[in-house]
Amino acid sequence: MTLNYGNPMAMVTLWEDFTRDNVTDLVETAANSGSQDMISKHGGWWRQTVSTGETDDVLLSAELAWEADEGFPVVFETRLVSSDVSTSAIGVYMTDANTETNAVLPYENEDGTVASLATDLAGFLLEGEQDETWNAVGVQNDTDNTAVALTLGADGVDATVQVLRMELSPDNSGRALYYIGESVEAGGGKLVSTQTSWFRSSIVLVPMVGVNSRTTALTVDYDYLYVTAGRS
Repeated sequence: MTLNYGNPMAMVTLWEDFTRDNVTDLVETAANSGSQDMISKHGGWWRQTVSTGETDDVLLSAELAWEADEGFPVVFETRLVSSDVSTSAIGVYMTDANTETNAVLPYENEDGTVASLATDLAGFLLEGEQDETWNAVGVQNDTDNTAVALTLGADGVDATVQVLRMELSPDNSGRALYYIGESVEAGGGKLVSTQTSWFRSSIVLVPMVGVNSRTTALTVDYDYLYVTAGRS
């Protein structure tokens, strides 16, 4: 994976490697029995945990600092693994707020019904109870886009690490490139979808990852969060 975009002072960058606890600037929210914390694993990993209840929700986010109109592309990448993909509800987003009521995912699709709290968002969603394929999701000015199954990318697999990457630009009324990979050495993965008219590029966004419970206890672990864009 190439992280060198030239002069680092010319970039607005978040790099969270989860090697330190309780000193991060990230925003943690959780509801009911949902929880999150560092785990003892080489390289530093962050674990989100939910139980068998339907009301466990966990979110981790940063601060609003990235606008595609001002610096593009906005690149967001994470590396993650779920203990039980078939019952996972996992969201990986650039969205318009760093918290949500009761830590509910800002865009989800439980039992085939879309529920979006975000006014503006672009991201990945995996609703394992439906199938184990990642979906591209987006919201523009409170209007939900139709989710797109990322069938060109690998499905989620239990205990199997994946790299998810988005590149957002103001081209084509808000263009989002979606990548799915198996390792950081793959440079962010394979381009699996290009979506246009997908999000409002004039909105300042924040990276967010989260998991909602369905009916099975599970964990989702994150190796790192990486966001970068050029300064305006």
